[in-house]
Amino acid sequence: MPTPAKDKPWYSIEQASVHFTVISTEHDWSQNSGQYEWMKKDMASVDRSKTPWLIFMGHRPMYSSSDGVFNVDENFVEEVEPLLSENKVDLVLFGHVHNYERSCSVYQNECKALPRKDKNGIDTYDHSNYSAPVHVVIGMAGFTLDKFSNYVDSWSLSRISQFGYLRGHATKKELNLEFVNSDTKKVDDSFRIIKTQGSS
Repeated sequence: MPTPAKDKPWYSIEQASVHFTVISTEHDWSQNSGQYEWMKKDMASVDRSKTPWLIFMGHRPMYSSSDGVFNVDENFVEEVEPLLSENKVDLVLFGHVHNYERSCSVYQNECKALPRKDKNGIDTYDHSNYSAPVHVVIGMAGFTLDKFSNYVDSWSLSRISQFGYLRGHATKKELNLEFVNSDTKKVDDSFRIIKTQGSS
């Protein structure tokens, strides 16, 4: 792992304007655990003037509209989600569920803010006045695709059960992300997160 603690399956890296905090949902993440203390310290230490974007990543999601007993661990959500809000995490990426799903700015199952369409019709989240992270499940790379349940939560804005990948481009002022369909090579979902200079 690209950290001094090479024996630990959690780490962080910085690429240009983005700080990535990567955790293991398969190891102890409960309060006072080594991983919990590490992620708390790691996210709090980010210099947002240098790396304005904070992206949190792990395996099992906090939000999913797919049926499955092991898809969402409510204890994980209860313990770790407050850290995401406290540290103003911009984007949360998870796998495990084999499809693509994007949320509003969500916290404790409630939409705290909705994106607005920009002049090109792209959903745009304004984090200049931060409300909550955007969660995206990106488990659509392989194996068998998972279907969505008939019930749709209010926080769920985009649901695609197709093979594909997420690609992104970051500047200091915006994060641009696109879901690319592997079969058609077309962009099936795109969104932006923007921030005015000096906001955190």
